[in-house]
Amino acid sequence: MNFRLSQRVGRKSYLVRPDGSILEVGDRIRCDVNFGTVKYIGIVPPTKGVWLGIEWDDPTRGKHDGSHEGVRYFQTSHPNSGSFLRPKKACLGIDCFQAIQSRYGIQKHGSAGVNTETLYVLDADNRQTVVEMVGAEKVNLMQSQLNRLQEVSIRDMDVYGTQSDCELSQNTPSIQTLDVSRNLIASWPMVAKICQQLPNLQSLFLSENKLHAPTYSTDVLKAFKAVRNLYLNKMSSSWHEVLQCCSLFPILETLYVSANAMQMLEEPQCCLQQLTTLSLENNNISSWDEVMKLGKLQQLETLVITDNPIERIYFPDVPYRKKSQLFPKLKHLYITLNKISDWASINELNKLQNLEDLGFGSLPHLGAAETVREIVIAKIGNLTRFNRTDVNEQERKGAEIDYLKKFGPDWLKAGGNQDSSKDNPDIEFQAQHPRFCHLVSKWGAPENSEMVQQSLSLKDNLITIKIFSPQDPEKGVMEKKLPSTMSVQKLKTLIQRIFRLDKDFTLSYISHKMQGPEIEFDNELRQISFYSVENGDTIQVKWR
Repeated sequence: MNFRLSQRVGRKSYLVRPDGSILEVGDRIRCDVNFGTVKYIGIVPPTKGVWLGIEWDDPTRGKHDGSHEGVRYFQTSHPNSGSFLRPKKACLGIDCFQAIQSRYGIQKHGSAGVNTETLYVLDADNRQTVVEMVGAEKVNLMQSQLNRLQEVSIRDMDVYGTQSDCELSQNTPSIQTLDVSRNLIASWPMVAKICQQLPNLQSLFLSENKLHAPTYSTDVLKAFKAVRNLYLNKMSSSWHEVLQCCSLFPILETLYVSANAMQMLEEPQCCLQQLTTLSLENNNISSWDEVMKLGKLQQLETLVITDNPIERIYFPDVPYRKKSQLFPKLKHLYITLNKISDWASINELNKLQNLEDLGFGSLPHLGAAETVREIVIAKIGNLTRFNRTDVNEQERKGAEIDYLKKFGPDWLKAGGNQDSSKDNPDIEFQAQHPRFCHLVSKWGAPENSEMVQQSLSLKDNLITIKIFSPQDPEKGVMEKKLPSTMSVQKLKTLIQRIFRLDKDFTLSYISHKMQGPEIEFDNELRQISFYSVENGDTIQVKWR
């Protein structure tokens, strides 16, 4: 039994945990795998004994709305999310320090006057696993020195909070990272009571707890003065509630509020001004208008809005070719699993002053993956990383030149001209291709011969290239006709057969038109046309 019954006053009864703390209305309990909030403690006539009135997090677990035989004992937010439960069937929780001792401390056991010490850890189901290894005594001693612990995870251990004001500060003062996710903590004052005993705490994981709205007492405000990283995932919180919570954290730099079913945002007024990283992953934000409400966060460098049904991106504060004043320091934007299906949204991202890293996921409705990558690189001038793959200078050069060739015919039709004095494409073309004029000034206008529509037949797509290895000059220079759509991987297989290679080798090519460094084929999945290989170019084969 994890409680005892204290005196009953009228219809109200009080349950006391083994550590002497009192279970109150508003506290959290667990029954099997189900979590709930205590809404009532007392008798329910005509039955005898004490009952707990519970509102379950999962509404399907309940049976009623807090009423029984015409008498209302508590109120639920869902018609059938409530039920009555005997206290003996509920886990009422344990103290935070007790959980730390259970997971990280030395356990003494033995019989007949013999004491041994065993180091064990708890798995996700709170089952003990004895640690037996070479040097276990050293590990045991290190783990038992709780005052040296810097990273502590007591996730999913039914922690309700703490009764003591000093037990943690006396025994675990070095904690810098504390994970109390998925526990029975019910209020911000209780979180503060834990944290105010940890002067070195920098990272706090509170995900999957259901907390009452914060209060602003002096003790609560002091408790989080050193916390820089906060995790509030899967807490059914609105953005307004998140802002209320974050106002308690004066130097917050990293905030994760994923999977909270948020739809609406609001502009942070007095908090989050030092925030550098924000994750809103897996919410229900569908309008970019909501995202722009965060645009005045002056220090924000990383924004994760993956898995939100956003359909379009826009920065209406400036016209095309200008830089927006919103998100002035944003470097990393991750927006995969969205509903964006237009190139205009990609154009808009070039308005960000410092965007370097973009995670966008696959965009099959816009074309093949390689083509999409090439166009995205050409459209966003500062990009150095796309979909977790670096963009080097050579790839950017190839992407921008190919972009000029690809859309050159449209440019000519819109009023573009190789003669810069006559180059005046219409507004519609400039809006669709806002970087085109810049690329013309950077690389020169595409020639007419470069803009000829390529035939789709295999015969017309064959190019004649030379193959040579300076390490096997006896083979001389070989000429081969290859499809421009051949992948580098297939080309390597061909060359492996020609040179009978059983070792690693690299491929590069030298253009016959211009002098310059060898250009390495650095991605086996790309087509050789990606590297702008033309008739008469030489592919070099090298190995160690």
